[in-house]
Amino acid sequence: MEGLEQTARLLHMIRERGFKPGDKLPSERDLAEEFNMSRSALREGLIRLDTLRIIECRPKSGIYLQPYGAERSIEAMVLFAETNTPLSAAEVAQSVELRSVLETEALRLACMRRTQDDLDRMQALLAESEAIIERGESLADLDAEFHKAIVAATKNDVLLRFINVFYRMSRQRREIYFDTPTQSKRSHAQHLALYRAIERQDAEAGLRILRRHLKGVDTYFRMFFSEGPGQGGNGHDTEAVAPAKASGRPAKPKRALAAAATARR
Repeated sequence: MEGLEQTARLLHMIRERGFKPGDKLPSERDLAEEFNMSRSALREGLIRLDTLRIIECRPKSGIYLQPYGAERSIEAMVLFAETNTPLSAAEVAQSVELRSVLETEALRLACMRRTQDDLDRMQALLAESEAIIERGESLADLDAEFHKAIVAATKNDVLLRFINVFYRMSRQRREIYFDTPTQSKRSHAQHLALYRAIERQDAEAGLRILRRHLKGVDTYFRMFFSEGPGQGGNGHDTEAVAPAKASGRPAKPKRALAAAATARR
């Protein structure tokens, strides 16, 4: 946790000071003094950012901010989510779009390739979900597990890895989304319908259910995954917002906005 907090402080410093791609960051010594941490602890955070291609540490030259875009590791987006560092509106829109594309194809493949073991896994998750709802608890974790079980039924491990990135990115936001029993009940009912379609190997029916299921959630993540100007659906505005604090849960959205997202499901 300590290493993650150090990395979060570096990310927030980069955003707060408005560094642009290609800009040279303060030296290791200056950063260590500013954050009141040892050089070895600071270096650990810098190595993490360098590995994810967020920064570039050039020997005998300094530390530079890497360009945004396709060259940056997808794991960097997970790091931003885990440190409450906002994504840009474009990154949110593109992540939501990619999830929809991948899960749609995964549903089709799952209908073709699912085994009895896959069906048993989904049934177990559905039974556990029903018990959690009866206790009035959140479905956030089991929602992710059910969707990943569908992807696992494709027998494509690489596809599962990509989907897992999205669910790691969205963990905190899903906790907020499932904060009310209504959301959990609605999602569980749609999961049951998805399971029945996969059991019957009815890809056409399954895709219709999945599109309805994802629509409201996608709208929610577009509104709240990145908070700030320009988060409309076209995904072309890349302006990021002021950073959130490194610790604590994200602020809960207003009920009116949450209701708007619910209405679209």
